[in-house]
Amino acid sequence: MKTYFKTFVVGVLVLALKNVSIAQTPTSLTTLVQQSFQHFPKLKEAEQLIKAGELRVDVAKTALLPYVNANASYSYVAPTMKATLPLPEGTREIQFMPNHNLNVGVSAGYGLYDFGKTDLTIRQAQENVLSARHTLELNHHNLAYQIAQLYYTIAFLEKSKQVQQDVIQTSESVLKQISQRVQNGDALEFDIVSQQVKLKLAQNRKVDFQNQIDKQKITLSYLTGLPVSEIASADLALTLDPHLPTKEALTQLFNANNKDVQLAKDRIQSAETEVAIAAKAHLPTLMLTGSAGEKNGYMPNVNQLRFNIAAGLSVTVPLYAGKRYDIQRKAALVNLEATKYNLEAVNATLQKDVEMVLTDLKSNEQRLENVRIQVTQAERALALAQNRLQNGTITAVELDNAQTSIEEARLAELTYQFQWFINQLELKRLTGDEFWKN
Repeated sequence: MKTYFKTFVVGVLVLALKNVSIAQTPTSLTTLVQQSFQHFPKLKEAEQLIKAGELRVDVAKTALLPYVNANASYSYVAPTMKATLPLPEGTREIQFMPNHNLNVGVSAGYGLYDFGKTDLTIRQAQENVLSARHTLELNHHNLAYQIAQLYYTIAFLEKSKQVQQDVIQTSESVLKQISQRVQNGDALEFDIVSQQVKLKLAQNRKVDFQNQIDKQKITLSYLTGLPVSEIASADLALTLDPHLPTKEALTQLFNANNKDVQLAKDRIQSAETEVAIAAKAHLPTLMLTGSAGEKNGYMPNVNQLRFNIAAGLSVTVPLYAGKRYDIQRKAALVNLEATKYNLEAVNATLQKDVEMVLTDLKSNEQRLENVRIQVTQAERALALAQNRLQNGTITAVELDNAQTSIEEARLAELTYQFQWFINQLELKRLTGDEFWKN
């Protein structure tokens, strides 16, 4: 048992935060992460939002292009202005406008200058696309670490189940010894019953481990789209590196790489653009306009359709809109302040999360030191129990207790090592490390 546990706790997976790197990830984990990227609907939704944002950028850019419209109108007007003129050959009635007014043609326009309002609208649309891309990266990031935690949790539970199986085998062996001793009159029926109770408890714990494994695999199947039967557990082997970066170094890392921080900064940038747009909303717009077509109403024959053209400049100057522009500007400034507070909140939350993880690491380090002493003591107690059993001074049940104590201590050691590993993995997530790209 001692050799077995020392073998499986040797390290091939190293999380050395000192150099800000993650150990080589098993290919199967990388495959699961990439599979989840292709399958998970939330990511597909984010991808479609990016495409929609890019189309909005194209829509905003159309404001820089001219527009052309086809127009047709008809109206009946009565009465109309008429006059009777005396002529040598007699009188003649002249109509100054037709009763049936027709106008068919095309009109065009082009924005010459709007004080940068269109450029700001385009920039805001582009910033929204950037924010959508960062949202997708954040979803990728969180999903990848969720996959990794599930993956290694399954491996840990498999190892724990193996340890529990060893406990069961030991209990079964002791139960046989007790049964033999009862037949020989060296033990009591009470010893058999007590050992059977311990055996059932150990078997139930193994069932609990298997139940947890099945649930983790179901979750992993949900995230990746792979059947549960195709999800194989990893071979868990840990090496713990006590050399961790300082809180200050971690703060610099998450300020530069954390996805939540990036999104908070995107919101500030977009809010600043919104302020700029609101500040220019009251400025005029200069347009070049033109039209061509046919309409009636021209003297001397007002009913005849005639070709006509028109060209000119137009200026639109907002004079009064019920204080709308001023309210929009104030609202944009308030929103900008809110986004700055949001960044402060994100940074504060990350600081808190980092400090909690570092605290957990220190606590687990102390627990590991204690449990290693416990393992050593349990091994010594087992050696003494074996000698005493040979001398006939203790029962097989007492020997089983000593063996079970070792296995439980080693299971606790494995648990604390795994918790240390998960703590380091969480630091990687907080600092924005993309292990699946390494």
